[in-house]
Amino acid sequence: MDAPEDWPELPEEALHGAAGKVVAHIRPNTEADLAAILSLFLAAFGNACGRGAHFIVEDTRHYLKLFTVVVGESSKSRKGTAQGRINKLIGKLDTEWAAKCFKQGLSSGEGVIHHIRDKKTKTDKEGNIFVVDEGVSEKRLLVEEEEFASVLIMMAREGSILSTVLRAAWDDKILATMTKTSPETASETHVTVVGHITRDELLRHMTSNKLGGGIANRFNFFLVRRSKLLSRGGAQEEWPEELIEELRAAVEFGKVARCIDLSEEPEPEYGGRSAGGLWDEVYPDLSEAASGLFGVVTSRAEAQVRRLATLYAVLDRSRKVRVAHLMAAVALWEYSRQSSYLLFGQKTGDALADEIMDALDDAGEDGMTQSEINRYFGSNYRAGQLRAALKNLEKAGWVRSEKAAKEGPGRPEIRWWSIREG
Repeated sequence: MDAPEDWPELPEEALHGAAGKVVAHIRPNTEADLAAILSLFLAAFGNACGRGAHFIVEDTRHYLKLFTVVVGESSKSRKGTAQGRINKLIGKLDTEWAAKCFKQGLSSGEGVIHHIRDKKTKTDKEGNIFVVDEGVSEKRLLVEEEEFASVLIMMAREGSILSTVLRAAWDDKILATMTKTSPETASETHVTVVGHITRDELLRHMTSNKLGGGIANRFNFFLVRRSKLLSRGGAQEEWPEELIEELRAAVEFGKVARCIDLSEEPEPEYGGRSAGGLWDEVYPDLSEAASGLFGVVTSRAEAQVRRLATLYAVLDRSRKVRVAHLMAAVALWEYSRQSSYLLFGQKTGDALADEIMDALDDAGEDGMTQSEINRYFGSNYRAGQLRAALKNLEKAGWVRSEKAAKEGPGRPEIRWWSIREG
């Protein structure tokens, strides 16, 4: 891939349809980043639609659930400002969603399940069934975590089921606690997660120990920054009634259970291409594997793009994903992909391997001998751990090694160099 220089650019195609109208309306009155507004709007809109519109890949049904993390350079990047604007808008479209479906704080996996738990019954000695807990009928849940670093810390704790629950929620599986005394389940759920975090916190806490069985690739990461300075703050939006009605109609359209496939109809305005044909073109690039932590977090590109494309289609109240919808999805995914590269492109995801890489980068052209590496890390790691990490880095193409000319008795010394880009 071509590496972005310093900051991703949001392509115009991503601002398609009603989503683009929302961004354009908020834009003059906020310091928030356009990518933050757009990504958070799509996540919240998809949650409001619930278990209606979907698409199917083989035997897997995908609903409009997005896990989104906005990553600011600092606490001044106005991540929360964007979230607040979007929450108010969705509340105008669906008052029940605003009252019941929005929660703050991802404290635990058990807490997520409890918010959307199923009815619980028991059977007495006479065989009579009675209700212990009526459960929750509203299965839509958008959880906002303003301190996403705490989620990464929680997932790393022994005994935490948070990563397992979030993974199951994205995959549309039954959620369940593991307690014997008071087990709870949650089925047919519609969970969306949005997180806010600074760049430094994300890089400090996002390691392979925190990925929790592949949870990172369920999230889309978006680098965001303050778009402008408004010394007196932005004006409160007075939403045009026609836009509110358009969005309400889109929510109602999205709530209807229907499979939204890729259109195979040629579209003259796009040179006769169809959405299905365009998908065949972009699919190989989306499926291409990448190395390191960047490769891990972008490994579900195909599913993420299809979910985004279906969202754009629902906003247009289209029963098929058309070329414009898929182009918008690819454009927004490209922003997320570039964000992920700038965030994780120089990280392996393994804490020890990343420490070794930093040491070798500092060593430059001289490299470091195995003995020097062992001394550098002192008693923190065993020599065997260091050798294993170096071999894995070499296999991944991040480092190279050479045996030095043997001088005197003993084994020849091995010298290591960093060869990663950048």
